[in-house]
Amino acid sequence: MTKNLDEKKAIAKYAASLVQHGDCLYLDAGSTTIQMVHYLAHKDVVVVTNSPSHVEVLMKYDIKTYLIGGLIKTKTNAVIGQQAIQSLDHYYFDKTYLGMNGFHPSNGYTTPDPEEAAVKRRAIQLARETFILVDSSKYKQTSFSKVTDLQNAKLITTNLNQNDIDQISQQTNIKVVDV
Repeated sequence: MTKNLDEKKAIAKYAASLVQHGDCLYLDAGSTTIQMVHYLAHKDVVVVTNSPSHVEVLMKYDIKTYLIGGLIKTKTNAVIGQQAIQSLDHYYFDKTYLGMNGFHPSNGYTTPDPEEAAVKRRAIQLARETFILVDSSKYKQTSFSKVTDLQNAKLITTNLNQNDIDQISQQTNIKVVDV
């Protein structure tokens, strides 16, 4: 939660600036997505999440919130599994915001757990727009479970050199925020 915190806050602030009043959002469990909540405080939005930790912060800001059901993975405090996917099927999202453990030009977006990957994939399918929020330490990292290819989501990150930005921008929209 504290590793690369300045980067995560910068990414979260920019991501929240894309939210319009009235949007229905999916906020994935994670240390970058939870930072977004602080920047949503004065926006009239509805949030669906798979993170019990996020619910506490969302309630603090009086943001209308739905928590999906399923198995809680204690290591990441994320709701996962088939029941979580079935819960998601009751919603459509204007924007989905996801965290990842890695993003790679060839291997796409990845996470260690296949069940978490499945929940993320379903959230992408249910969204008009999807944004991946990852700090630069995740670049060229590949975890066990592929979520999707780079072109299936817009990327918000930090601290990449121009060659890396050029390579990624051939596959997806990328925003590199200043820290």
